Amino acid sequence: MSHLRKAWKKRFPGIDEMDDNDKGNGEIVYLDEQEQDDLIRSLRAQNETINIRYKIAYTIFALVQVPVILFHPVLRDQQLHSLSILAVSSLLVTAYSVHTMPTSLSAVSSKRNILIGLNCVLAALVALGAYMRLRPLIGLDYLWFSPLGTVSTSLLVAGWVREGDVESLEKFRYKYKGA
Repeated sequence: MSHLRKAWKKRFPGIDEMDDNDKGNGEIVYLDEQEQDDLIRSLRAQNETINIRYKIAYTIFALVQVPVILFHPVLRDQQLHSLSILAVSSLLVTAYSVHTMPTSLSAVSSKRNILIGLNCVLAALVALGAYMRLRPLIGLDYLWFSPLGTVSTSLLVAGWVREGDVESLEKFRYKYKGA
């Protein structure tokens, strides 16, 4: 239980200020309905801000790699145009999936899961194709593995975005009537 509390404090610093102030006298602080609503609204706003930052950062991370694969002279001279198209397609699909990522598990659709699965396969095919045609890999040849790394990172980010799901706190609300 303590690791969950530490993770929560790390994700939302400053939430437990009332608990920290009251630890000395041993009293439990109860929140009435209005205070619970305010706390949940505050947590939801913080969570949305963090999620938007994650989405923007990783969308840009995926899109920045596209011009490198398209216009870098060494990669262009390797005569791997079909591999370039597949790599750019994977990066664009990754950017799209991160940008449109839902923040709750209930909003995830089966079409989205299929798209992410196909994108993982596409990124793996790019990595495998580059390995088969360019081995031994030297220098910039490792850039062909960036779509696979980007897809993997986007899956990790999706887990982070859903980790701070505030809607799950709704079921822990208690009916304490204030004065």
